[in-house]
Amino acid sequence: MWAKLALKLFSREFRRGELTVICAAISLAVLTVLTLSMVTDRIGQSIAQKSSAFIAADRVLASSHALPDDYLSEAGSYNLKTAKLTYFDTMLFANDEMQLSSVKAVSEHYPLKGELKIKSSLTGDVEIATKGPSVGNVWFSESVFYALNVKVGDIVELGAAQFTIEKVLVEEPDAPFNIFSSSRRVLLNEADIAKTQVIQPGSRVYYRQLYAGDEGDISDFYTWLKPQMKENQQWYGVKDRQSPIARSLNRAESFLLLAGLLGIILAAVAIAVSAKRYCERQYDPVAMMKTLGGSRTTIRKIYLLHLSMVCFFSVAIGLLIGFGLQEVATDYLAKSMSNTLPAAGIKPWLVAISTGVICAVMFSIKPLLDLFDIPPLRVLRRNLGDKLLVSKVHLAMSGVTVFLLMWLFSNNLKITAILFISTLVLIGLLFGLSRLIFGGGRKLGLRPGNSWSLAIASIQKRANANAVQLISFSLAIKLLLFLIVLKNDMISDWESQLPSDAPNAFLVNITETELPEVNTFLAQKDILVSEFYPTIRGRVNAVNGELVAREVSLEDNEKKDEEARSGIGRELNLTWLATPPAHNEIIDGQWFADDATAEASVEQSMLDRLDIKLGDTLTFLIGAQSFDAKVTSVRKVNWATLKPNFFIILSPDVLADFPATYISSVRIEAEQKQDFSELLRTYPTINAIDVDSFVKQIRSTISQVSLAIGFVLAIVVLCGALVLISQVQASLGERMQEIVILRTLGAKGRLIKNATLYEFLLLGITAGFVAALISDLALFIVQREMFELAGKLHPHIWLIGPIAGGVFVAALGYLMIARTMRKNTQGLLRSLA
Repeated sequence: MWAKLALKLFSREFRRGELTVICAAISLAVLTVLTLSMVTDRIGQSIAQKSSAFIAADRVLASSHALPDDYLSEAGSYNLKTAKLTYFDTMLFANDEMQLSSVKAVSEHYPLKGELKIKSSLTGDVEIATKGPSVGNVWFSESVFYALNVKVGDIVELGAAQFTIEKVLVEEPDAPFNIFSSSRRVLLNEADIAKTQVIQPGSRVYYRQLYAGDEGDISDFYTWLKPQMKENQQWYGVKDRQSPIARSLNRAESFLLLAGLLGIILAAVAIAVSAKRYCERQYDPVAMMKTLGGSRTTIRKIYLLHLSMVCFFSVAIGLLIGFGLQEVATDYLAKSMSNTLPAAGIKPWLVAISTGVICAVMFSIKPLLDLFDIPPLRVLRRNLGDKLLVSKVHLAMSGVTVFLLMWLFSNNLKITAILFISTLVLIGLLFGLSRLIFGGGRKLGLRPGNSWSLAIASIQKRANANAVQLISFSLAIKLLLFLIVLKNDMISDWESQLPSDAPNAFLVNITETELPEVNTFLAQKDILVSEFYPTIRGRVNAVNGELVAREVSLEDNEKKDEEARSGIGRELNLTWLATPPAHNEIIDGQWFADDATAEASVEQSMLDRLDIKLGDTLTFLIGAQSFDAKVTSVRKVNWATLKPNFFIILSPDVLADFPATYISSVRIEAEQKQDFSELLRTYPTINAIDVDSFVKQIRSTISQVSLAIGFVLAIVVLCGALVLISQVQASLGERMQEIVILRTLGAKGRLIKNATLYEFLLLGITAGFVAALISDLALFIVQREMFELAGKLHPHIWLIGPIAGGVFVAALGYLMIARTMRKNTQGLLRSLA
């Protein structure tokens, strides 16, 4: 019997709208979490897979000591593909010429990820190689051919063995991005290392083992590997490297995660408002049922069945739409990325279902418990039970629920706390502001019969309800502004680092005598070139007269002298300049004056590494000569820019008597490749480092992430619209009563329509203004703490917020009320019955 009554009530209330908004809000929360989780998971996997080409594998095990082959054997049992690399420097000899080059010996299956590009001759077409050189053969980078004056097919001596030059090495997926590293690249078969006899005790050699496979298998293998690893071994993936691509990936993941959090907050607010309003609409039916003999147990069963049905259908609908939406989105994104996206795991499904159930239960349970306490006498005294309208317990439960949902989705307590606290500040400010505005409005001497007067009177009458609406509107606007501005700042930051004319090659090891001729050559060929920087290798030997530790290299993992001051453990590339580089920012101290003597400008991270401050004296060692320089400024360096950067810059007087070589970055267009090769042939001692493929990969990654961000933003905008709809829906019944009364008193339709429009306009402008201020403050904190961006304020959104808020809220509210306005008085009375 009770079940039949419950179904009838459910059908009636669903048609009235409250349950529709609750179902829509829960479904949107579920589909938001599922869609965002699956899309970000699949896109993240795809981008990570493509980005793995930067290390030629999914994971790398690195050491300066030989690695056990047992690791590779064990990896096979975990269905992983493996390869070996060995790096060392040695001299090459051919045609009475010799050249120091960087050799990489590779095993048969290298590379596991990415493409190895070669040419059959210096003028041949580029080909894709499936594996490295065969036994007895070597591949040379183009600059080695010019340095040794050789061609494909010639014989070259490498250590104690002779090899045939088989191919021109054009591109390696994992070529080191270091503009000071040698561009004289040699690729050798691993089986040929022994016969070269180059590697001897004490030789400086680096070893790598490459691993590729499913993420789960890699994780399982690492669980086995970790206890076996020695202190001098390092395990890393592409995101673990401090590179521009790693930073781009981490920022993109953080943004998508943040967008998901904001979508959850907005959907949760819509659920809470709709659930509260639904329970309030049931006060009279519950009082009537109790008057007619309905027991508390029966009423509890009826409404708990309603909650269960809403929860079940909403979660099911959300999962269905969310899955379809992410399929459409990922199919479009896959075509844009020219890549098939990997399948998502089970975690997004579990998180989405948990979100739907938690939202439905936690936001509804307290209003339902209040509903069960409605006294039967309410049928005679309509104000009985009104004290239940505002529940501090419900507010506290809702706040805790939102916080836990955000934490569950993000697994990041810090960013969850920042967003949650900024939201609480917003609510507090708006509540105080609303009381001030709505209370102060009573003192305004507006003329009766005026639309503005009617709007102000309506705002005053629903002061508490409008305060809640104002908070909800502002919260939605704040989160949308937050996300849109952050997205624009992030994309702008990426694009500023890689403009369309960004350098794609570096010229290194230019002597002072060659500099004028090289500069003239580049100008004649219209090759865009940046400033030439003089460089010389030197070591920081002491700080304020105290010797620093000589060996702190993580790569060598050799322990430093415990009594020595912390140092760098390697030589640095030093330069001297009269003016600071345009892409460096002085954050402390002063740049060198014209008459500066023995001064140094230090990159900010070096302050901690060397434990120094402004005014300290650094002692440098170049060869057997030493000199002192005083730290007079600190610079912030953006290492993601493809321009030469330095940890330490000295005043021009310090290194005037030292011989130096020069470095510069250049932009080589496709039609200038032949001219660039001519430059290398003319000056074989100059090293050229091509980073064009690196630039293309980063641009591709940024483009893919931008597509994903645009899709995520659309989902969150839908969540924001639903919050506004739920708030208007919550006051719809009361507004219908007002319209009936006003029409009965002779008010014209135009007066009522304008008053409604002005009311929502005032609420929207107020909400937008406060939202813009709080959003900008939260942005400033999040940009610095989460995205490593320079925190800045955005005054333009202080204007955009009120305008957008006023227009959006007024339009949406007016459209929803317009349907009611079209009904005649008799129809409105029937709707209220």
